[in-house]
Formats: sequence, C-alpha cells, structure tokens
Amino acid sequence: MGSVVLFYYFQLPTMQRKKPDKEEALIKARTFCNYRDRCHQEVRDKLYKMGLWKRDVEAIMLQLMDENLLNEERYARSFVRGYFSTKQWGKRKITYALRQKQIHDRLIQIAMKEIDEEDYVKTIDRLIEKKMGLLKEGAALERRTKVMNYLVQKGYDYSDVKARLDQKPGAGR
Repeated sequence: MGSVVLFYYFQLPTMQRKKPDKEEALIKARTFCNYRDRCHQEVRDKLYKMGLWKRDVEAIMLQLMDENLLNEERYARSFVRGYFSTKQWGKRKITYALRQKQIHDRLIQIAMKEIDEEDYVKTIDRLIEKKMGLLKEGAALERRTKVMNYLVQKGYDYSDVKARLDQKPGAGR
C-alpha cells in the first residue's frame, strides 16, 4: 500500500501537466516575445519545451514573424547595444554570443554597426583605467599583462587593447 501511494506521489506532477493546443501556445509565445526581443532559437526552444510538434512550432514562428513580434535583426541590434553598454563586452564576445544563439553572420555584421567606434575606444580606455586602478601591487609588466588578459576575456581584440595600452603612461612595456 505504501509503495503504491509513493508511486502516485512522484507521478502526479507529470500526469497533471497537459500539452497546450496550438492557440494556447501562440498566446504564450506572444507573451514571451512581448516581454523582450527574442531570437528564433529561444522561441523555438520554448515551443518545443511546451511539447508541440514541429509543424505547429513552425506555424507559430511564421505567425509571430508576420505580427513582427519575432525579428532577428531587431534582436541582434538590441543584444549588441545592451551587452556593449551594460556589460562592456567587446565585439568578439558579442559576436560569439550571437553565434551561439544561431544568428546569421550577415545579421551579426549589421548589428555590430550599432557600436560607435569612438565609444568602443572610450570603453577600452575606461576599462584599462579601472583595472589599472585595482592593480596597485606588482611590476608594471605584470599589471599590463593582467589588464591585457582581462580585456581580451571581455571580448576586445588584442591589437586594439595593445594599441591603447601603449598610449598610456605608466602602463609598462
């Protein structure tokens, strides 16, 4: 008797969950896309997670695109602006993240134009100053290497960082 109750207890959550029909899924997908811009892969994953078939997923995706709720170019532009301004990611890291989300390279190139070159250089300078300020101890060359590694990890090109570091007095060479 006890084992039967235990079996039903663990089976209950999956038995109560029902697969939404196409209309319910469309409503949920609209809500999901209205919250913020989404890429196709995020929406597709969400729909498959709901338990929908490929035919229904593709139909809902087309409907969302027709309603302009799903637009990869708009998503990519928004992603680039957001991650550059809030997290100060460099172009390489942003490009890599967009590729992970299966955004086409042509759209990535278009979206990367959202980053103003002057702002890009100012951000590199600001990050160099910030990191140098935190690294008070150690030889100048050691600090320079740490700053270089930090900025490359954030997605900035080695050559861009090196050029900016070479212009800084006291950065060590």
